[in-house]
Amino acid sequence: MPREENRRALLEMMPKGAVCAEIGVWDGFFSAQILEITQPRRLHLVDPWLFQPEFNNSAFGRDANSDAMEEKFLAVQDRFAGDERVVIHRCLSHEALAEFGDGELDWVYLDGNHNYEVVAGDLALSLDKVRADGIIAGDDFFWRKDKGAPVRTAVREAVARLGEAVRFSRMGQQYILDLSRG
Repeated sequence: MPREENRRALLEMMPKGAVCAEIGVWDGFFSAQILEITQPRRLHLVDPWLFQPEFNNSAFGRDANSDAMEEKFLAVQDRFAGDERVVIHRCLSHEALAEFGDGELDWVYLDGNHNYEVVAGDLALSLDKVRADGIIAGDDFFWRKDKGAPVRTAVREAVARLGEAVRFSRMGQQYILDLSRG
């Protein structure tokens, strides 16, 4: 199944009317799908929209995008202006996740920085911020397979630590940690 079909199928599985967060928004295209399909009560959009050359293996770290971050942020602001369900957090993922109370989120979708340390940190923080029977999902499970697939590594480590407290599944590049199925 192509990536976009998998992402839509994943959203169809998410609880409706939830409080959720998308980590890594970029242009807001997927954010619009989240709103359309899951009809959340509140959607937190988290992205620093910051050029980070130290991560030149990612779109936000490539020289070609050095001037695009502000444009993307302003476009997302315009796209969701007036939608009271949407809260935009222009900061790094760990900063935004630290703002949420424990168990405040019904689910989170991780698609920000895919480097191992960041993914592992986002997963660890999300486990506190997502309710005990919530969902942590994300994209690009096999990103940089040639370099050890850091997203896959971080997710597998989290699943191993959680043991029977989680049900792991995957649809193509999409992964789901269902904490209600543990």
